[in-house]
Amino acid sequence: MKTKILRTVLVCAVLTLLVGSIAASAIVPYATYTYDYTGEPMQSPHAYVPLTVIDSNTIKASYLDGASDNARAAYAYADITALNSPKDLFVDDLNRVYIADTGNNRIVVLDSEYNFCFYISTFINDQGVPDSLSGPEGVYVTTSEIYVADTQKSRVVIFDKLGNFVDIVPEPSSDVIPDGSIYKPAALAVDKSGRIYVVSSTTHYGVISLNRDGSFNGFIGPQAVSGSVWTRLLRMFQTAEQIAASTKLVPTEYNNVTIDSDGFLYVTTATIADANVISAIMSRSKAGTYAPVKKLNPQGSDVMVRNGFWPPSGEINMNNTVAKTADITGPSKLVDVALGPDGTWSVIDTKRSKVYTYDSNGNLLYAFGDLGDQIGNIQSLAAIAYQGTNILLLDKTSQSITVYKRTAYGDLIASAIRKNIDKEYDEAVDYYISILQHNNNYDTAYVGIGQSLYRDGEYYEAMQYFKYAYDSEDYSDAYQLYRKEWIEDNLWVLPLVVIGGIFLLSKFFGWVKKVNKRGQKFKDKRKFYEEVLFGFHVILHPFDGFWDLKHEKRGSVRGASFWLLLTIIVFVYQSVGQGYLFNPYNSTVSFLFTIVSVALPLFLWVTANWCLTTLFEGEGTFKDVYIASCYSLVPIVMLILPTTIISNFVIQDEMAILGMIDSLAFSWMALLIFFGTMVIHDYGLGKNVLTTVGTIIGVGFIIFVVVLFGSLVKKVFTFFYNIYIEIKLRVQ
Repeated sequence: MKTKILRTVLVCAVLTLLVGSIAASAIVPYATYTYDYTGEPMQSPHAYVPLTVIDSNTIKASYLDGASDNARAAYAYADITALNSPKDLFVDDLNRVYIADTGNNRIVVLDSEYNFCFYISTFINDQGVPDSLSGPEGVYVTTSEIYVADTQKSRVVIFDKLGNFVDIVPEPSSDVIPDGSIYKPAALAVDKSGRIYVVSSTTHYGVISLNRDGSFNGFIGPQAVSGSVWTRLLRMFQTAEQIAASTKLVPTEYNNVTIDSDGFLYVTTATIADANVISAIMSRSKAGTYAPVKKLNPQGSDVMVRNGFWPPSGEINMNNTVAKTADITGPSKLVDVALGPDGTWSVIDTKRSKVYTYDSNGNLLYAFGDLGDQIGNIQSLAAIAYQGTNILLLDKTSQSITVYKRTAYGDLIASAIRKNIDKEYDEAVDYYISILQHNNNYDTAYVGIGQSLYRDGEYYEAMQYFKYAYDSEDYSDAYQLYRKEWIEDNLWVLPLVVIGGIFLLSKFFGWVKKVNKRGQKFKDKRKFYEEVLFGFHVILHPFDGFWDLKHEKRGSVRGASFWLLLTIIVFVYQSVGQGYLFNPYNSTVSFLFTIVSVALPLFLWVTANWCLTTLFEGEGTFKDVYIASCYSLVPIVMLILPTTIISNFVIQDEMAILGMIDSLAFSWMALLIFFGTMVIHDYGLGKNVLTTVGTIIGVGFIIFVVVLFGSLVKKVFTFFYNIYIEIKLRVQ
């Protein structure tokens, strides 16, 4: 009853809010969306909308508005010039905004209302000598100090919160930096103990950990070497001199870093090979080997949770038609990461000027933004920072900061996450229902409702909501308890089914044994069912069985074709009848494809084997090879069919057992085919191994010839068709 009421509320609310959502989206110059399990973008209500733009003009205006008459008079002498190629952005605990104004060699400081406070450019250093910043690319602020990555001078400079010089953290000693590396600090973060974590734009060995005095602690989280598989395979066979003479494979470097309250580092990189990033995305990899964003513990291990449909990597569908950037190819170029409230975090894609926000489990909450010069769009996205619930984006080209305000829809998502963290699950469900009223494609809401039903003991209803979100792990947990309850309520059914099944199987195989025993007597013509049942004898006694197939005529083409047909039916049933856990996305394969995928390999094998063995004194005919190969399919029918049925009643921990049984079926079939060809051709073991390898090569050759012939036929047809068109046009 509860489920029906909830569904009714959702449908009505979605229809009511649809018009309002469309009207609101017309105001904002970009689309907000998430990705479903197939990789298709699903448009959603806006979680963030542009609030205001802070540029040099607004900074100057704020300075003049708050200045005294004397300050106004002196403004002509003040060096409040326009921003120039700003590269970093930071918001401190007082919501002050710090801009790394790289082109102007300074750090610009704004208050929480974006009014100009001061800038840091020149200072008297610890030697009492006038000094200045040079091309600072990163800034990080603690509760009491401002840390600046003074890039061009290869150092970190520390100031107090008023901009007064405090200290310099020099370049680490050269004996700890590998040869050929140049120390160019581009981003930095500081933990509660005062350790400084520096990303050097030309260092490929990970994040550099330094103490306050500049002493070197070590490299954290070095990236994997990004090279092609072919290059790495080739190097396995090269000499040391050849490797030294070739292009070096070096790890990719990080480009930004931030740190959370627990001391975990979030880092981004944009130099991993595109092919490796795409491969990790498409395989839904949970590992961080080729991940463009990572979460590193103090030991440098990647501990990021990637439990979403897709690993956090920015854009998933490279041809996303929801956005204006559909013509941009390749994976996202992530250049910065920012930590939001309640375990959420965001990365920015400078290639598409987009923001992607995730929760602590790696679920994509929403993506928004686009290229452009309208308010809300960004021309060249350089940095991101959270200011409370607002998001600040730094545009390097327009030299401005766009402030985005969280919408009511974004507030609902944040509130639901907060209630879950506080373990106020019933209240979280209310928020999830409200979210679904705005966006019925928000899978996290289905999961949240399902978890609430699970905690209330409504396991079957919970399973349905987990299905909506394709959450197979939680579905398995709910099903395990639902199955347990059902067994407890129907305790007599399971023993009856098991005992009855064993009894029927024993009777069936007893009858099969009798039929096969009677069939030992030679007959000119055997009954069809005798030929079919002989397959059970073949799989247990392959040498005798295949000999009798050929010499005693205990099998036939019709019996072999029956087993082939039955195998096709089993695979068709498997494609539609597997349990939810084995096919959570309800992926379907056409019947025609299933038939071809079973029959075509078998006929290629039979053809190639017969052609080859004819040249090497094989005694089997094409018919013999076909019959032996088809009878070898019996284990597939015997094992795949029951595992497909049982797959509807297992949990995740039991799936491996069925997988092992399926592997056994294919291994058994392969051995039967191997020994079957050996018996019918009267080969020894060694010769049969060689012909088996040759048959596999022959299958590949046949496929090559067919593809080549097809291509030739296509070209000939195209040639004559073009001649026909040319003649037709000339005649007219």
